[in-house]
Amino acid sequence: MDLYKTVKNKGVETNEKYHYNILVVEDDDVGYILLREILSSYPVKLFRAVDGKEAIDCFHGNKDTFDLVLMDIRLPKINGYEATQKIKEINPSIPIVAITAYAHSQGILDCYSAGCDDFIAKPFDINKIVKLVENYLVFRN
Repeated sequence: MDLYKTVKNKGVETNEKYHYNILVVEDDDVGYILLREILSSYPVKLFRAVDGKEAIDCFHGNKDTFDLVLMDIRLPKINGYEATQKIKEINPSIPIVAITAYAHSQGILDCYSAGCDDFIAKPFDINKIVKLVENYLVFRN
């Protein structure tokens, strides 16, 4: 896939000083596997939560473990909006990117109102995921 060549050519994966933990909150196996493949060229360790409650639980006692959260909005138990609000209460500085099929204006507003720092629409653009990771992790001081 050409995308992998583009990401690998940046030399990021060989630089040991970059190491990040990403929490992927996704109940759909295919969605998670796709994100895992897209991010495989980056020096990141992925952790998965399959619902909003599990995502919140990941932050109790470990508020600084993660560098980025990729949050699906439609989740069982606790939806992505509520999970985002709770996580931001625990760690206000954690960047959270909403991943949603509801990319209409109200859905986008709801993401930002819940505390998301950014959003990406499903089906998502692989290049946008890569740019978000670069923005929030690779080039962040």
